[in-house]
Amino acid sequence: MNQKASFGGLDRFRLAAALLVVAIHTSPLTCFSPEADFLLTRIFARVAVPFFLMVTGQFVLPRIMEPGPGAGKKLRRYLTRTGVLYLACIVLYLPLGIYAGHYRDLNPAQVLRLLVWDGTFYHLWYFPACMLGMTLLWLLSRRLNMRAMAYACAVLYLFGLCGDSYYGLTAYLPPLRGLCDLGFHVWSHTRNGVFLAPLFLLMGAYMGRRREQPVGKSLPGVPVLGAGLTLCLAGMTGEAFLLRYINSLRHDSMYLLLVPVMYCLYGLLLSPGQSKNENCPPCPRLRRISTAVYILHPAVIVAVRICSRLPGLQSLTDQSLIHYLAVCMLSLASAWLLTALPGSRKS
Repeated sequence: MNQKASFGGLDRFRLAAALLVVAIHTSPLTCFSPEADFLLTRIFARVAVPFFLMVTGQFVLPRIMEPGPGAGKKLRRYLTRTGVLYLACIVLYLPLGIYAGHYRDLNPAQVLRLLVWDGTFYHLWYFPACMLGMTLLWLLSRRLNMRAMAYACAVLYLFGLCGDSYYGLTAYLPPLRGLCDLGFHVWSHTRNGVFLAPLFLLMGAYMGRRREQPVGKSLPGVPVLGAGLTLCLAGMTGEAFLLRYINSLRHDSMYLLLVPVMYCLYGLLLSPGQSKNENCPPCPRLRRISTAVYILHPAVIVAVRICSRLPGLQSLTDQSLIHYLAVCMLSLASAWLLTALPGSRKS
């Protein structure tokens, strides 16, 4: 059986994940119900970034964790490639950031904070998070085995929860609250390359390894994963609404049950290749399109808002769902054209 057969499931979900990120930044259901929009953008759509991290973890991290000096070279290669893309995005969004006043009166420490933790535009935090997370896991792999690394990443994630969706509850533990507040002098959110990224990068590497094991040692079957995803997603929905109700949310990128949700979801996306009767071939262009949609959609949001000032186009921003659909369509069209250019197939 072709070991790459099921990777098409990942490629197809990349596009869905990119469109979920667009939803986070446009809130498409606010014109119908704030609760419905919270369910879509602050719960369901929160699987998008962990998914991207797990894909990176599956295909990049194992080479970086190999013993010997070669792993360091592979890490530097990854950091260079990702850093160049991050730098290109910084240059792309620099005019918009200046226009929006994001960089007004910044001191050197604040510039460093943007570059390392927050991203120079609101969606660009993902790139330094990947770079930091990968570097941290490389350092851990020099001293720890896979199980010990998992424990370390879980502890970091739990601390990240305390600065994210569980922040309100830290008021009952003043030392923990003080530690979180001290950290916020360095970063704006704990959904970064130290607390969020390492766990999901490692999960991706682990699940990629499990997928290649013989039957019995591989991932659970589709019925088990499907039932697990349903139950865990329902539990995460209750978790999020409860935390919202008690006013605990400082941010909403990290939930306790997001971890088992991603295990089940990613396992389902890998599962078609486990059956000889199913084939889901890779779609390289979808990978490029989804990356382009992620990078370009904030610029498209600005373009749609400008167009909405024209006579007869006010609904582009007055109606949140129309706004979302317009941003998605223009982002997809731009990504499709960009990936059709000569040389764009190099990856």
